[in-house]
Amino acid sequence: MIGSVALRSGSSGNCTLIRNGETRIIVDCGINGKTFTGALALAGESPLDIDGILITHEHSDHVSGLGVILRKYKIPFYITEKTLELIFDHIGKFDPDLLNIIKPEEEFSIKDQLVRSFKVPHDAAETLAYRFVTPRGDITVCTDIGSVDQVILDQIIGSRLIILESNYDWQLLKNGPYPRILKDRISNGHGHLSNDQCGETLCHLVEKGTEQIVLAHLSKENNHPSIAELTTVQSLDNIGAIQDKDYVLQVAKRYSNSDWMQI
Repeated sequence: MIGSVALRSGSSGNCTLIRNGETRIIVDCGINGKTFTGALALAGESPLDIDGILITHEHSDHVSGLGVILRKYKIPFYITEKTLELIFDHIGKFDPDLLNIIKPEEEFSIKDQLVRSFKVPHDAAETLAYRFVTPRGDITVCTDIGSVDQVILDQIIGSRLIILESNYDWQLLKNGPYPRILKDRISNGHGHLSNDQCGETLCHLVEKGTEQIVLAHLSKENNHPSIAELTTVQSLDNIGAIQDKDYVLQVAKRYSNSDWMQI
């Protein structure tokens, strides 16, 4: 099987499983050990079979469970030096042999899985997205991203499966309870991607061959799954792309597993 499943998505915790044949990789570990083990079991997988954990950045909803899981399951993890420095005191002791320092914009392999990392704009030290090269097309995980320019678009275009942030609806954010400073932080180009920005990006991707879409990291306060999905469908309708014919779409869930997306 080649595909992906979002085990959890959102500010309550993020964790995504990528599978390419017998290679299994986790992107981010923002859930506790019990949830991690249970979510993998529901996906038909085991922590003992995970070959690596990739970290995107240091925010707690992406790393809060990392230390416990490293100690319990001895899974190698991959992280930039800047991000490691910021979480080192919080994750506790771990076997140093599990650590793999990576650099942005580099390629590396985990077993037979080639991974391409690239930087994205977000209010963290060094936020990465990851593209997984597979024999049946590429899978890209790109969340916690404040904007998409041509450089980033070039990194993700051609992905057959994309897990892309659709964090907030602009009207809900504008009229919601957040203080102005937080609203500005979310929408300033280095925070999160809006539904409209996500839809615009997906138009470029679907025109270039993207077939499967997972909308991820939805805000609990400033979005709703139905709004995010409708915005994407309407955006793609404008280029003549028809849901369930030209592309398959799902919204990643906050507190439970999403469905497997296979390519």
